[in-house]
Amino acid sequence: MKDSIFLKALDQKINSVPPVWFMRQAGRYLPEYQAIRKNYTNFLDMCKQPRTCAELALQPIERFKLDASILFSDILTIPDALNLGLAFHEGEGPKFSRPISSPEDIKNLQAFDVNALDYVFKAVEETKNILPRDLPLIGFCGSPWTLAAYSIEGGGSKNFSKTKNFMADHPDALEELLEILTDACYEYLKQQVLSGVNALQIFDSWADLLLIEELDKFSLRYTHKLVQLLKQDSVTSGTPIILFEKAPKKRIVDIAFDGISCMSLHWQEDIGHVANDLKNRFSIQGNLNPKILLGSDELIWRETRKICTQMNDFPGFIFNLGHGITPDINPAKVMIMIEATRA
Repeated sequence: MKDSIFLKALDQKINSVPPVWFMRQAGRYLPEYQAIRKNYTNFLDMCKQPRTCAELALQPIERFKLDASILFSDILTIPDALNLGLAFHEGEGPKFSRPISSPEDIKNLQAFDVNALDYVFKAVEETKNILPRDLPLIGFCGSPWTLAAYSIEGGGSKNFSKTKNFMADHPDALEELLEILTDACYEYLKQQVLSGVNALQIFDSWADLLLIEELDKFSLRYTHKLVQLLKQDSVTSGTPIILFEKAPKKRIVDIAFDGISCMSLHWQEDIGHVANDLKNRFSIQGNLNPKILLGSDELIWRETRKICTQMNDFPGFIFNLGHGITPDINPAKVMIMIEATRA
């Protein structure tokens, strides 16, 4: 691992070629993924098969020779362990049969048992066994706020109106839920590190739902606590942490905090501007708009090179998308982006 350009970037080193990996790099846009996915009615059932998860994590590494792998799993494993009745069916997003609808539901939540997620930790071990020995593996979790939003809403949503109403009507109960989820995320990530991951990413995927004061109160406060717990633990204190905030209504420079190694930028952020604010303080990951991959080869090359040129002398730059790869992307377009980054 000492020669990993990905880990060097997380340590704020300048690499002659930027490391490359992608959010959702193993997924529906790959035909080899689809060949395995068709064997499972429920996506979550597939996530509970460690050997299958390892094989899926390896697919984009073999195809693209990326500089880091990420655990194949889902951010909603923790709510599933809390017995909220999570299921993913073909053509649908996540659905909870027992979402949180009242403060009483929070008080009656099943206690979190990290051993209920043993299949995730076995997937880490299986993945490490088949990855190249010098290739880092990233573990992850959803932020406490993101997990709470899904758990209350009962699934994905365009506006998360049920969650927003719960936040307005029961702020104390929401904070109680966020405390539970923060402690669960800490235990979960710690066990991922014990199982072999080399870096961690926290996905605050619904940061954009919150106004600035709400973002501080219901999201960043708990992300801070989670990172503090990890940094105070001897097992996880040396593990670099990446934070992804999806289109927050607050400047990235005002979000980044001690304990985080790297800020992963949503595609709406101006990476050059953020780089000026964070240089020599944090690494930066990002942030090509995934929709660029639907364009011409020339457009992909030009927009990729634009980011790489802006970040050429930045100590700790990791090339990534500014959101996950979507199912409508042609893998050949991804290869063009990688070639532009490495040219």
